[in-house]
This record gives sequence, structure tokens and C-alpha cells, in this order.
Amino acid sequence: MELTLTQDKVWSTLFARQLPKVRVCACKEYLEGLENLNLPPDHIPGLEALNREITPRTGWQAARTAVRYSDAVPWYQAFAQRRFLVTDYMREWSELDFTPEPDMFHDIFGHLPFMTLPRYTALQDMFAPAFHRADPEQRENIKRLAWFSTEFGLIREDGEPRILGAGLISSSGEMENVLAGNVPIHPYTIENVLEYDKAIYSFNPALFVFDSIDALKAELARYFDSI
Repeated sequence: MELTLTQDKVWSTLFARQLPKVRVCACKEYLEGLENLNLPPDHIPGLEALNREITPRTGWQAARTAVRYSDAVPWYQAFAQRRFLVTDYMREWSELDFTPEPDMFHDIFGHLPFMTLPRYTALQDMFAPAFHRADPEQRENIKRLAWFSTEFGLIREDGEPRILGAGLISSSGEMENVLAGNVPIHPYTIENVLEYDKAIYSFNPALFVFDSIDALKAELARYFDSI
């Protein structure tokens, strides 16, 4: 894929804005993965360079897609093959603070550092088998459970909530809204999460916190094992 100077400029602007923030408020897993991935600050990295850091550590690989917002079915088909789909779309200048569509910055800066960590990819490995066993209603529930964990979840460290979800890590506007205390934070339980719909075109009205990745896996297993 041919990247443009404008896209690289958007990347470098977002990178410079978000890096100091995530160093303060992101969880230790993200910061460990960020160090592993060693993202360039001034241009969008190619998938070959990213996979040199990801695949030897976890067996996953990033794969390019021209789709701007992948439907859950092809998304979890790729997950079953341990492929993380990275869109070739980059947000516009007017969307620096918030974009309703996951773009390259969201996928690469938000998600891929985690994909260097075996304890995190073990969590992602849980989703595809459950999704492919599920009926339509259960699939919608699985999408909610992913949304409020790997996309917008919070994890408790030293008694305080820290950011784990890639949607928060890559969104300056929504991250600041959460850090300002404007969003109710509830315990991450199946029952709590399924009360809420995903908020795609606005900030989420509520978020959820879990005590650890192992605690999140145990809670998800309560639902996934029932399918």
C-alpha cells in the first residue's frame, strides 16, 4: 500500500499528542507492548516491520484490509487464524480528537502493542471460538463484551483504574473525558456490560473496570463456556 505524506503527518501529530498521555495513564501491559513494538514517531510503520516484533513473540500477525470497518464475521474469521486486521484508512485532520471509525492509528498504536504479549493474545484467542459457536443474539453480546474490554476497558492497578482499551488509548478526546471523571465506571461483569450498547458515534456513557487480565478472562469464560 502506498502511504501519503499527509497520512504520515496525521500519524506523527497523533503520536506526539498521545504518547505523553499514555505514558501517564495507560496500563503496564500496554506500556510493555509499546516498548516491544518500538513504533516510529514520524511515519506509519509497514506491516512487515510490525510483524517482525509481533509474530515471534505470540504467533499472531497484522494483516492489511481495505475495509474501513470490518464486520464481526470476517473479523473473527481472521482472529481464528491469529490475524489482526489493520485498515488502510487514516482519519482526517478534523478527526484528530475523535473518529467513529477505527483507522490505522487506532489499529497500530492502540491495538498492536498488546499483540506482542502472550498473556494478552491468550485473551484474544478466546473470542473467535465462542463467536463461531454463538447464535445471533449471543454474537451481539460477544461484540459488547469485546467493546467494553479490549476496546474501551479499564484495568485496576494499585487500586486505581488505568486505561487498557485501544479505543481510549488512540482517542485523545474520549481519553480526556474519562480522565476528567465524566464517565461512570462500573465493575466489569457479564450482567453489567450487557446492559449497555456500544457507542460508535459518541463517547461511551459508561465504562467498566476489571482487576487483571486473568480476572477478565475468567469473567468472559463464564459467558463463553455457556455457549
